[in-house]
Amino acid sequence: MVEKLHEEHDVSRLICGLPSVDEWLQNQARANARHVATHVCVDGAGAVVGFFALKTVIVATAGYSSRIRNGSQEGQSVGILLCQMGLDKPLQGSGHGKLLLRRALAEAVAAHEISPVQLFLVDAANEDLIEFYKFPGMQLIPNTTRLIAPMGAVVKAVKA
Repeated sequence: MVEKLHEEHDVSRLICGLPSVDEWLQNQARANARHVATHVCVDGAGAVVGFFALKTVIVATAGYSSRIRNGSQEGQSVGILLCQMGLDKPLQGSGHGKLLLRRALAEAVAAHEISPVQLFLVDAANEDLIEFYKFPGMQLIPNTTRLIAPMGAVVKAVKA
């Protein structure tokens, strides 16, 4: 089950193997709750086994393809950023990560339906994770680990 992070969730036991991601969840997720929507995946016993965090960002679109710039105002667009995501190590490699990513995309689409945004972005924690986050329409920003897609591509990915 996926739900918004609240005080009763014990996030101290989730270890995804990337210290910066584990530390963010344990030390910053609640402190940033006003600006970042963190969702946790809990197992049948109520243990937190995964999470993702989304926030709204302003994206400078100068230099991007017309597909990305579409809808920009004065060279800027509003986007939803998947800024953090982690899955407990014992569950990695079992398909649960892709399910969690699909849920994050579905949450972004739901937010888009309420207040339309133009873009979806992902900050991969490292280069090894870039392929994990790619889906049709997602483009890697050169010389970074950030990926970007028009929200239309995200809607199609969720409905596929």
